[in-house]
Amino acid sequence: MTCGFHVASERQECLMHRSLFAERPSPYYILAPDYRRNSAGIRVLHMLCDALVRSGYEAYISAAVGNPRLMTPRLTNDVTALHKAQKIEPIIIYPEVVDGNPMGGNVVVRYLLNQPGFLRAVSPYDDNDILFSYTRELLQPGMAQDRVLYMPAVNISIFCPPTDPAQRIPGKICYYQGRQGTALIDPALLGPDSIEITPGSPASWEALAAVFQQCEFFYCSEPSGLAAEAALCGCVAVVIPSQYAPRPLSNHENNSYGVAWGNTPQAIETARQTLPLLRQSLLRHQENFWASLDHFIEVTQDAVVAYAQRPDKNQDAHWLAARQPNAVQRLLIDEYLKRSQVPVLGVVILDPDGELQRLNDTLESLAQHEGLPAILQPAVLTAADIPCDDKRVFRLDSLDTVATLNRVINEQAFDVFIIVRAGETFTAGGLLSAVLELTATPDCRAICADEVMRFEDGNLKLALRPDINLDLLLSFPACMARHWLLRRDVWQAMGGFATEFPAAFELEYILRMIETAGFEGLGHMSEPLVVGDVLLLEDNPQERAVIERHLRTRGFTAPQVNSRLPGRYEVDYGHAVAPAVSILILADGQLTYVQRCVDSLLENTGYGNYELLLLDRGNEDAAMCSWLSGIEQLGVGHLRVLRFPAGLSPEVIRNQAVEEARGEFLLFLDAGIGVLTGGWLEQLLNHAMRPEVGSVGAKLIAGDGTVRHAGLVLGSGGTVASPFARMPGDGDGYMQRLQVDQNYSALSGQCLMVRQELFAAVGGFDEELAPWADVDLCLKLQQAGYLNVWTPRVKLLIGESPAVEATPVQLDRLYQRWLPTLALDRAYNPNFSLAPERAFHVVESSLSWRPLSSFASLPTVLAHAAGEPDSARQRIVQPFNALREAGMLDGALSSQALSVVDIARYNPDVLLVQQYVNTEQLETLRQVKAFARCFKVFDLDLYLPNLSPKSPHYRLLPTDVLGALRQGLSHMDRLVVSTDFMAQVFDGFNADIRIVPTRLDPRDWEGLQGGRRCADKPRVGWVGSLHNIGELEMLANVIKELADEVDWVILGTCPAHLRPFIREHHDAVAVDAYPSKLASLNLDLALAPLEDTLFNRCKGNGRLLEFGACGVPVICSDIEAYRGDLPAKRVENRFDTWVDAIRAHVQDLDAAAALGDALQTCIRQDWMLNGVALAAWRDSWLGH
Repeated sequence: MTCGFHVASERQECLMHRSLFAERPSPYYILAPDYRRNSAGIRVLHMLCDALVRSGYEAYISAAVGNPRLMTPRLTNDVTALHKAQKIEPIIIYPEVVDGNPMGGNVVVRYLLNQPGFLRAVSPYDDNDILFSYTRELLQPGMAQDRVLYMPAVNISIFCPPTDPAQRIPGKICYYQGRQGTALIDPALLGPDSIEITPGSPASWEALAAVFQQCEFFYCSEPSGLAAEAALCGCVAVVIPSQYAPRPLSNHENNSYGVAWGNTPQAIETARQTLPLLRQSLLRHQENFWASLDHFIEVTQDAVVAYAQRPDKNQDAHWLAARQPNAVQRLLIDEYLKRSQVPVLGVVILDPDGELQRLNDTLESLAQHEGLPAILQPAVLTAADIPCDDKRVFRLDSLDTVATLNRVINEQAFDVFIIVRAGETFTAGGLLSAVLELTATPDCRAICADEVMRFEDGNLKLALRPDINLDLLLSFPACMARHWLLRRDVWQAMGGFATEFPAAFELEYILRMIETAGFEGLGHMSEPLVVGDVLLLEDNPQERAVIERHLRTRGFTAPQVNSRLPGRYEVDYGHAVAPAVSILILADGQLTYVQRCVDSLLENTGYGNYELLLLDRGNEDAAMCSWLSGIEQLGVGHLRVLRFPAGLSPEVIRNQAVEEARGEFLLFLDAGIGVLTGGWLEQLLNHAMRPEVGSVGAKLIAGDGTVRHAGLVLGSGGTVASPFARMPGDGDGYMQRLQVDQNYSALSGQCLMVRQELFAAVGGFDEELAPWADVDLCLKLQQAGYLNVWTPRVKLLIGESPAVEATPVQLDRLYQRWLPTLALDRAYNPNFSLAPERAFHVVESSLSWRPLSSFASLPTVLAHAAGEPDSARQRIVQPFNALREAGMLDGALSSQALSVVDIARYNPDVLLVQQYVNTEQLETLRQVKAFARCFKVFDLDLYLPNLSPKSPHYRLLPTDVLGALRQGLSHMDRLVVSTDFMAQVFDGFNADIRIVPTRLDPRDWEGLQGGRRCADKPRVGWVGSLHNIGELEMLANVIKELADEVDWVILGTCPAHLRPFIREHHDAVAVDAYPSKLASLNLDLALAPLEDTLFNRCKGNGRLLEFGACGVPVICSDIEAYRGDLPAKRVENRFDTWVDAIRAHVQDLDAAAALGDALQTCIRQDWMLNGVALAAWRDSWLGH
């Protein structure tokens, strides 16, 4: 194998089971950037793909650029589509820097190449994610020791000592200052002839090895695989400790052979002596890698099997299961329904095949929600041979189903009814939402809800609809016309269902409602209500007949409904006239594109009544000027060149050009458009000539055959985006939406047809709204009551154009005018994510499941904890959950950063954030202040300017943290801090500062009690993680001094030099296991040292609370954080005071135990997250 690996075929065993009839294993999809030799992490991901392929497994990588020496097939849309069609479940591998699950995988592996959050902030991983770390040092609390996949990524055939030792120049130095060149090295350490190594230089591994082979020392100030490469070449690597390199490198796997931690003579000499050991270590790890890979394969392939056997084996089922009211919400809903006039909901069940088991499934699903059966009234129409009482059970006349339906519904006392088929079931959340929605909207005529499709294997797939979408209803009725909630009195007034359309009676009735009163009183409930069999896509002649009848009723005299795809219809409205069209193309450079556009248009346009206007934006290029002049000299009446100054914006030029246009309809075309086939202009007019239509857009395809535009989704990425971008041009899209005509709120201005009269009426393009002037135009048309239609029947080629970066001022204008509309796009669904890469993927249920939204009962809080894990849990997550369970507020905890559009979509009473200090977060806070109505609260319990470099969040902080905090807090209504001292430090940063101390969650800490006197010697303990290691180092000499008198017990990180003096060292555990683990240490005494720094003076007393909750007496540093009335022994940070205090406690264990009891009593009474303390949290968040 390349890159220093041995070929896998040398192994005696192979994990792949070789059999002619063996089950096909799952393929691996690896999300990785393009290959770069100067990035060890990226190399590892590409090499992992290669190693999996060499082991006989399918593996693909998302990168477009690979290493030709590695077997790394590219992951393409065709590959994923094929696997999906074959129902093969892929295993998705993400490096730790990937936030969320952008590929929507069901079996997800997180490969930790760095500490999560070290390079980039990421949301908490899902509980079902499989974690593997690159080194033992990266194992997270709770991870098994066998979850390490260490792959030496250094090619030892290239990186080796020089063949001639004389090549080495004594004292010569090479150095590396990090990926960004910001990890600066003191020039005093470098010689005048030192060689700087950068990510781009030297340009090859061989040249890099040559540098290392001539240098004696390599200095680096940021973690890098270069250190190992230097050491392999016999060059001593010296890591300069700094904020960029807070800890030693490869301490576990290779024992830092050849690498000095700091430039002390002792460290350098140790590194020099161990240089040869590094090569031996890497060779051993290369051999061991294959066994580790086999284990990795076994774990991940087993995970696919386990996933397939799960009862809720897909994400959609998991998402649905979370949509249940909690106890408090259930109580509030019950109270609301008792005092409200709740309509009776009739559930009419059609059972034409007499399938009693399926009928029973439907009936049982109605009884699943406590309290609702009294509101629900089923009526069964069945062909089964069972008794029929003509009250709830009726004989179904299979020859006249619709007439039977009409009779039964007329006889019932329903207020509202829905028609389902036997075997279709109801979701609990959907039933509840339907009752609440119907109660809150007594004047609605009908409501459509979302659905769930059930496949033969039991898998579920959400079918989330847009709001009422006329064109989607007409072009794909199977998707839009089922399972509507219908008001019975309206239905009776309209004469019930039409009996002549038994295979399309629901569609006919819906269209008849639209004919009589438009969209008035027609609603959409964005909650899945019915689970039914997967849609059967087939032509239905009655659907065609119903659609044609509807169009004739609306005044279209010769409509035709055609179909090239089963069940998906193409409506030809049969217009009798051929109006004039003005096609406007802005010519602003790029002559090749403009020529292609015009030539292809002229060649493929058979429609005769059009003019082509070329808008010259002050072009000075000689070739362009000559070509435009040649067009003018042709003297062809329908080809005109309009001249404009270069200084005018495209929006102004187009507006002015419209005044010169002669057509009744305007078509704005991008110069990069290429017309592929004839009939395109007629198809745009087919919709544009409808009186209810405002604008029309087309499917735009790039040269590689993938989609660039197929309608726009508002709010995506904080503005707008094309949801199907880069999908295959002939793909289906979500719910076949790439194949059918439909309405969007906005369409791309690259191909946009609009009636000239309407264009003028809404004010044309607004220059102030660039670069979203096309979106603004469409939204103005929609606001005026018109439909914007996208049609895939017009497919045009579009050239690539650079993205236009919007300025904050432009964004503000967009939000000022359209933020509420961006937040709730009618053509999308509020359950979908607004992240561009997650289009048509559901957002986490906590952000979309809001059963109390139809009646205001509790204040809502939307929170995002972006701080240190302990701070996030103790200051945001635990108080929020406790307050919600106590019925004191409602809301959601977001696991991801929120945009101003996300916040406007949720529309909370309170926005609660933590550690929002980077540029993007500060801009969000500014936008929220300017455009959102919510009360804004910032929680802060750490002095971030002095955050430890060992913290995973350290690298994410801006250079001027204090300035960022001052800026961010200026946008907030309130600052909540944990201590009086913190309030003093930040006095003046915000006008309203509240102090709420951190408290313990009783669910975790109540009832704990550690054992005492469980060993021959007193057990004395310390707890801490890597970024607390300085606290333990304070006591290093104390530990050594008392090693013969006490048993030292450490939970968490322990430096190697102290381990000989430690009786017990316990690895860190997962957060939920920490309280019981701490109690199980059975400590007689605990130590809580803190250096007297500004950062520590701002901290809270959390460590005292944790030890005290377990009944353990505490000796702590006498600094601000630990002062107060808690009974603990406080000492100065001196060797003798610590030793004396420890000896005094261990020599009188009875007195020590009494101190622990007193501390425990105090904490249980005053420091738990309940009662008055919980009310204080609520009051600090709400804007009274």
